[in-house]
Amino acid sequence: MEEAQFKWLPKFTAACAKAPEEQRGKLLWALAQYGTYGIEPELEWPLDAIFASVREDIDYSKRCIAAGKTGGRGNRKPPLDGAKPPFSETETPNDEPEGNDEPLSVEQKGDGDSAEAKAKQGKAKQGKAVSKRFVKPALAEVEEYVSAKGYTFNPEAFWSYYEAVGWKVGSKPMKNWKAACSTWQQREAKKEVGHDAYSNL
Repeated sequence: MEEAQFKWLPKFTAACAKAPEEQRGKLLWALAQYGTYGIEPELEWPLDAIFASVREDIDYSKRCIAAGKTGGRGNRKPPLDGAKPPFSETETPNDEPEGNDEPLSVEQKGDGDSAEAKAKQGKAKQGKAVSKRFVKPALAEVEEYVSAKGYTFNPEAFWSYYEAVGWKVGSKPMKNWKAACSTWQQREAKKEVGHDAYSNL
């Protein structure tokens, strides 16, 4: 006889408690035999009714344990002996090349998606600009940009401020530091207008 496992649930204990005390042992033995070996018990009233009320739960418990040992879905394929691991020690399990912050383009990823999925994806992206991941600038980049644009604010103050706040605008991450430079320049221009030659009169 092939043995099986099943989980004893509180419901089984409650069901056994409903059986007359002198017949409880017979019911417990019937549950154990059915759960372990699948032996159908020959019980009389009221034990047959009690057994029928928990039979489905025993069957479900046995199926779950057989499927995955934890009640979940089991493995679809058993592991092969000596099977090659999915990644070698030098490979990384991500789809992006190492050291590249840019996501892979459709051409780089290959033809993994179906034509239908690509068409839906294309429709969803129409009209939306693909945003790049923000990369904080170096101080030298900011200085060069400010100088090229002819801005009058202190680029080091700009860089230090945003470095201190984690390159955020308010509570949201910054998307474009060059646009933030433009905003700083507008504030600087307002300060200069407020302090013209006649403001001290």
